[in-house]
Amino acid sequence: MSEITARYQWRVMKNATFLLSVLANALLTSCAGVSPTRIIGDTVGAAGGALIGNKLSNGNPLISAAGAGAGVLLSESLQAGSNTYAQKSYDAGYEKARSDAAKQQFHELIDRQRFGPQLDGGAHVRLFDVPLPEREENGVILAPSTATIRIQE
Repeated sequence: MSEITARYQWRVMKNATFLLSVLANALLTSCAGVSPTRIIGDTVGAAGGALIGNKLSNGNPLISAAGAGAGVLLSESLQAGSNTYAQKSYDAGYEKARSDAAKQQFHELIDRQRFGPQLDGGAHVRLFDVPLPEREENGVILAPSTATIRIQE
């Protein structure tokens, strides 16, 4: 066999091994989940890792496959960090919404007490201001003030 044929076969084998490792990693990344960004991220990570491994090892298929695996691991690590941040943001928003709902319900109860049930337009409401003189309660002297009494007939 001539040297040119051997060199040609080596180059074909090197490229075939590289393409096969990239294809295998691209197919394996489809198991990662349904999210398109996750599939694309894993595929790009695998292809990039395989390319870097192939270039650094001068075509060693084992190093190329290891590089592809490292690329997928890096992509998955970044996805996990992103998912954790998104979950924390979702939880914070959920708690804020629950708090706002509780505040809204509290204010509705206060308004209902302040204005009373408006069952019919004929209900007559009167407010009486009662002056409270200066007084002492439990050893504390309270300043004069006014209390409002609501009467609904």
